[in-house]
Amino acid sequence: MIGGYIHPGNPVANMYFTLYGYNSVQQAFAMLQDLKQGQYVKLSPRSTFAAQILGSIIGSIFNYIMMENIVDNQADILRSIEGTAIWSGQNVQQYNTQGITWGALAKHMYSAGSRYEWVNFSLALGFALPLPFYFGDKLFPKLGLRNINVPILVWYIGWLCVGVNSSITSYFIVAFGSQWYLRVYHPNLFKKYNYILAAGLTGGAQVMVFILSFAVAGASGAGHNFPSWWGNHLSTDTASYNFDRCYFND
Repeated sequence: MIGGYIHPGNPVANMYFTLYGYNSVQQAFAMLQDLKQGQYVKLSPRSTFAAQILGSIIGSIFNYIMMENIVDNQADILRSIEGTAIWSGQNVQQYNTQGITWGALAKHMYSAGSRYEWVNFSLALGFALPLPFYFGDKLFPKLGLRNINVPILVWYIGWLCVGVNSSITSYFIVAFGSQWYLRVYHPNLFKKYNYILAAGLTGGAQVMVFILSFAVAGASGAGHNFPSWWGNHLSTDTASYNFDRCYFND
């Protein structure tokens, strides 16, 4: 949005603005998040930073290997609009689409009176949504309204209409068990193991994604369908093969 206003009518400039502006900020946020987690587990900033640099170097190599293999073997699916249950080019397509809409067509698509005018108006709405809880907490402090984080709620609500969002259920199950049950009923276990467990789950998930991409999903060639169980929908048509169970399709 900001790039579109700075360079109107220039989608390429908007892409560069996003690449060096938004993506750099996101990487900085991720780095600060890791440094903060290192403080929680009593690691020195030097050790945490060294681990981040080493992880970035190794991660960039493996990411390059994965990307080359995936593009070579799944190019047709990545170019399609729908994609599949595993592979999709929506992130790259979204990057290109946003560069065009905000860079070349912003005046016609997002200005007042246009089809997507509420995209701009939502900024003012987002500023106003937390205010009732803020003033309500000042008037009625015993209600606990200060514990309601509107930006987080709105952020995850927005995920419900974007791509594959079945992972949100898993997020809340883990968060409920960790941030409420352990924190309230077993605070010593929470302090000792919570952040170590979080790092282990994150690292383990990334390793499994790498292994499954090549061994099962077809990153290096032909893929293999996931076995049948209660949590998925099987179909003889591989294009409609669904790995997440959805009652809407029952």
